[in-house]
Amino acid sequence: MNKLHYRLLASLWLFPFAVTAQAYDFSGKPITIVVPYNPGGGTDTIARRLSNQLAKQLNTNVIIENKAGADGIIGTSAVVRAKPDGHTYALVVNTHIVNPLFHKTMPYDTFKDLTGVTMIAKSPLVLVVPKSLGVTTLDELIKLVKKAPGKYAYGSSENFTKRVGARFVKELELDMINVPYSGGAPLMTDVAAGTTTLGVGSILAAHAYISSGKVVPIALTGDKADDSLPGVKTLKDQGMNHFSMYVTYSLFAPAKTPKPIVQAMQQEVRKAVFAQSVKQALQAQVAEPVANPVEQFNKELLSEYAQLDQLAKSIGMKAGG
Repeated sequence: MNKLHYRLLASLWLFPFAVTAQAYDFSGKPITIVVPYNPGGGTDTIARRLSNQLAKQLNTNVIIENKAGADGIIGTSAVVRAKPDGHTYALVVNTHIVNPLFHKTMPYDTFKDLTGVTMIAKSPLVLVVPKSLGVTTLDELIKLVKKAPGKYAYGSSENFTKRVGARFVKELELDMINVPYSGGAPLMTDVAAGTTTLGVGSILAAHAYISSGKVVPIALTGDKADDSLPGVKTLKDQGMNHFSMYVTYSLFAPAKTPKPIVQAMQQEVRKAVFAQSVKQALQAQVAEPVANPVEQFNKELLSEYAQLDQLAKSIGMKAGG
């Protein structure tokens, strides 16, 4: 167990299971949710729906600030530096947990300088190929790629999807080149154009291209198929029995935010994710609401970090890779 594991274990003692959330009035001043990614993406969409609902529940303004760059590190740094008074949060995806594994230096300690509030939701990723490629199934893609090793590329939108793609090609023994993109939108644009053979990304980013027929979905990375993508099987259903990976959307606060405030915000988020407007935003991404308790969420962060650490080692990726 490395130092990051010990830091997170130590932080869990700050949230004993006996703690009960106390009433807290958030209406004194606006709440800011920093989204450390570009506007218009899946995280941004969820954040804006969530903020609208929280504003109604809390009777205050909830402001979304997009501070993109460096795999989310720039925006998250701003939250680390914010006053820990319960009015500033970061809404991030799994890349937040991956960053310590793949950045040699960071301006903050992922586990020591932030407190997990809750996982808002989780969603499977989708694997898509250009319609012009002429394949419609996973088996057809495998056969095509194996006929021409090194000819085809898979694209990813950030560190987490890069690792998912790398695991996919390694397990199937495919010789493919990775092409990193700055976001899901440019990735899907290139897949639709046939510039990149395989795209690994969010369902929201791929949805318009799937609907228009420009890309073909060949697999989902979750545990089950979904009605929104009829006929699209999971990787598990197609023989990759242990392949179950989700993009998660989670809320974090500065580390010294008082426990009762963190607990109170978790309960407000739980109410919000089951409101109709937020549920619709989640459903658009085949996302499942979670809103787990603070203590459970912080424990699961340790498990997720360990799994991603193991994955990175298994595919031979190191810091900066």
